[in-house]
Amino acid sequence: MSRENVERLREGFEAFLARRDGWGTDLLHADVVWDATNSQIFDISRVYHGPAGVAEFWREWLGAWETVQFEYELVDAGDQVVALVDQRMRGRSTEIEVPLGKYAHLYTFRDGLIVHWKLYESQAEALDAAGLRD
Repeated sequence: MSRENVERLREGFEAFLARRDGWGTDLLHADVVWDATNSQIFDISRVYHGPAGVAEFWREWLGAWETVQFEYELVDAGDQVVALVDQRMRGRSTEIEVPLGKYAHLYTFRDGLIVHWKLYESQAEALDAAGLRD
């Protein structure tokens, strides 16, 4: 199932890049926990619950940005997938380019759906959390 999780997540990332409106609920478990407590952006630095909470996260985050672009690599970790991200954005009201830089997400899957997401400011921390570094 782990390779399938990577491919489902890749499809989600590509759909996000194509339409830039957050994750579709087809990837989310009904009990999903979306943990953005490591965010440097205080308005969204909290835990969101359920698909409605994830939608709220995306509304809050994407509302500030005219464009969001990133490169990513997905790393298989069994029932988890680490997304290594290098991101840049342009502010909606300021039109200032903001290089967010490299960070990571850790996705945990249950029954082929995302049941937990955690933001990490460090790619090494996310890899450690998934048990992929010694």
